[in-house]
Amino acid sequence: MKNKIYLCLLTFFSLCIGVIFISGCSPSESAVQTAIAETDAAKPTDTPSPTSPPPTNTPSPTPLPPITSTPDLVGSNLLTRYGWTISRHISSHTVTLPKSFQHYPGDFPYAIYWAYNNEFNKDIGLDLVPYLGQTVQVSLYLLKEPLPEEFYPNLKAYAIVIEFENKIIGAWIVRGYGFACSLERRNFDEIVKQEWSDWLVSAGVVDLSNELDRELSTKTPEEIIEMYYTAMNEGDYQLYNALRSRRALTTDLFRNKEDQALFNHQEDKGITWWIDSIESVTLLNIRELSSGYRNKYAVGLNFQFVDVRLSPISTGGDRTFSVSLIEEIEGLGWRIDGEGTAP
Repeated sequence: MKNKIYLCLLTFFSLCIGVIFISGCSPSESAVQTAIAETDAAKPTDTPSPTSPPPTNTPSPTPLPPITSTPDLVGSNLLTRYGWTISRHISSHTVTLPKSFQHYPGDFPYAIYWAYNNEFNKDIGLDLVPYLGQTVQVSLYLLKEPLPEEFYPNLKAYAIVIEFENKIIGAWIVRGYGFACSLERRNFDEIVKQEWSDWLVSAGVVDLSNELDRELSTKTPEEIIEMYYTAMNEGDYQLYNALRSRRALTTDLFRNKEDQALFNHQEDKGITWWIDSIESVTLLNIRELSSGYRNKYAVGLNFQFVDVRLSPISTGGDRTFSVSLIEEIEGLGWRIDGEGTAP
């Protein structure tokens, strides 16, 4: 009997000690909630604000230098604020902005690209100027919403978002192959309220005192045409580009551009193939067709190609090209604005 009482008491005290031990080692309810809160706080949010740094634990989807933000989230809130929705992330890029927006004659039009798009940027209160010369991260997105009807039939819209040190410094809308509008859906003319030629000067893109531009301003349209095909024959890209209008040169940014690219580069084959395919080009004659703001000429040329199979005009030999020139900027003379294979 005594042994049974002793066993009961021993069991009772063992249970008490176990309860005390378990209670002492278990976290309180408030401690659990605190831990959950801290864990949740450490998780990346689905919709970070455009000014706060997105999470850094998601790797970049492309083999580019490390990007400190999750590509499919950068700028999503900003885009949503203006009625745009990301459909999918296209690409990420590490880009060094030009040191200024000034475009030197003969240079590839990178400066024009950034200066033009910065007008869209300023339309929503942002500005790239304080960040010129800096290396930035750029995200390209396909959007669900179409472009404004003025861009019909090319209504597929893309967004570009620029980030510097986890801060969004730029955003605008582009087409697949060209400029488009601001996030406010306003086009270039609505924003700058200037003619293209006036904007080039007022925005500091063109320096009216540039020595090469001033020298070319003394040439007649016929002399510009002769210099143009001489530069083509010699593979002189710098002079070849300098003899073209800035408006015509800007089309090189997007011609045959790859979908994931922001713009073309001077060395891209899609840009160089035309001159690279030419063994020689000889100017035969020039005949004026019309004059005015735009002068148009029939230009006789003889082409010889490195490989006829690569020729953009099917065969070599004598050809007649239609060449247009404009006085794009007052005081800087004539520049090639277009050419075709028929007068």
